[in-house]
Amino acid sequence: MSLATTKQRFKLILHMFLRQSLAAIALAALVFLAFDGLAAKSVLLGAYCIILPHSLFTWYVFRFRGELNPQLVLKSVYRGETIKFLTTALLAATAFKHATMTDWLFFCGLFFMVIVQVVLSILINYDNWD
Repeated sequence: MSLATTKQRFKLILHMFLRQSLAAIALAALVFLAFDGLAAKSVLLGAYCIILPHSLFTWYVFRFRGELNPQLVLKSVYRGETIKFLTTALLAATAFKHATMTDWLFFCGLFFMVIVQVVLSILINYDNWD
């Protein structure tokens, strides 16, 4: 595994995290203008319940190069999905237990970030469609 390739992967993961965070903050700002601070906090909590596990998943899965050891990459995908699922459940349970929030706005933030992740991944792959 070359160092430049590893740095490029981690740089891409960081850029995705920052883009998703920017989208979540923009949505929270719009919700704050439309409703109040509690609503904005609810949306932000829902968004970060998706952003953080997804970032963990991408870091865990893309540690290896597929052409060197495909079986290792496949194991990483399965383990990464398990980590992502458990982290999402843990963050959502923690948010529901300890945070004061509006439930439907929490789920709106969650759903919004799933859509943003799909759109961003399509845009990244579109750059490679040559």
